[in-house]
Formats: sequence, structure tokens, C-alpha cells
Amino acid sequence: MKLNKFIIVVGFATFFFGFGLGAVVNIYLLATNSPLVLNFRSSLTFISSILGDGIILPIINMLAVSFIIINKEFVNKLTLIIGLIFGLLITIYFHAVQGIEKLVNWSMPTPWHWNFLGVWHAIYMFVVSSFLCLYFVVMINYIRKNKKIHREFIFIILGIIIFFILLKFDYAFLFN
Repeated sequence: MKLNKFIIVVGFATFFFGFGLGAVVNIYLLATNSPLVLNFRSSLTFISSILGDGIILPIINMLAVSFIIINKEFVNKLTLIIGLIFGLLITIYFHAVQGIEKLVNWSMPTPWHWNFLGVWHAIYMFVVSSFLCLYFVVMINYIRKNKKIHREFIFIILGIIIFFILLKFDYAFLFN
């Protein structure tokens, strides 16, 4: 029973920190006619935020944490460090591309200048990316030992692919 509650907490935390709090701030800023949401795209204008951060990533993280807990023998200091390093590299990559491409929004109103919302998103992205990288390292070790892929792997990969398609749609079609 405790495991199920923890998995639900992970899903809720992913939803809250990735979408929920930003949506509340978005609504507040709209209600106060803040130039931040009147002049820039905000979280409630991104499909990848609404569907990706709001639904897909919480489900993916719930599946991933369930798998990691069941296969905790594959978690050690090295796997944690690898997850953190790759999570950091992913976060740096996406934020560097945002700066290079001048993809301004409410979290980066001018290129290379992230406000509090941008820092919040970077921290959230680092945590989620690191966690999912840890999942993949654990999955690789699971595959090596058991010579098979765990069934949730397909759902997690599919969810990540859908998230990236939504992200690409948001930036490729809506900014041009």
C-alpha cells in the first residue's frame, strides 16, 4: 500500500511542479493583465505543457518509479551519478537551444535571460530528466540481467516520443 501511495505522490508532484503551479501563475498573471503573459507565450498556450507536463510526464514518471523500486538492486551510486550527469546535459542542451534560437516566452523574455519561471522550469526539467535517465540506466541493467525488455518500457518510450512531437509542434509551427 505504501508503494502505491508513493507512486501516486510522484505523479502528483510531477503534475504540480511541471504544470499545475505554472498554470495557476499563468491564470493569476492573466487576471492581473501582466505584460509577461500578454506579450509572451505562457504555459497555457503550449500543447506540450498542457498534455506533456500535465498528463504524459506524470504517467511516465509513475511507471518509471514503479519499475525502479521493483528493481532497486540496479540502483547504486554510479547509476545515480550517470542519471544526474545525463539529466544535466539534457537540461543544458534544451536551454542552450532556446537561447541560441531566441525562442522567447514568459520564462525567457529576452534571449539568454531566464526569469524566476525559467529557473523554476530548468530545475524541474533537470529533476525529471535525471530521473528518467536513471530509469534508462536501471532498464539497461535489467535487460542485461534478464535478457528481456520490461513491458512498461514501450509505454515510457512512446510517451517520451509523443512529448517531443508536441514540443516540436509548439516550437516549429507556432513560432514561425
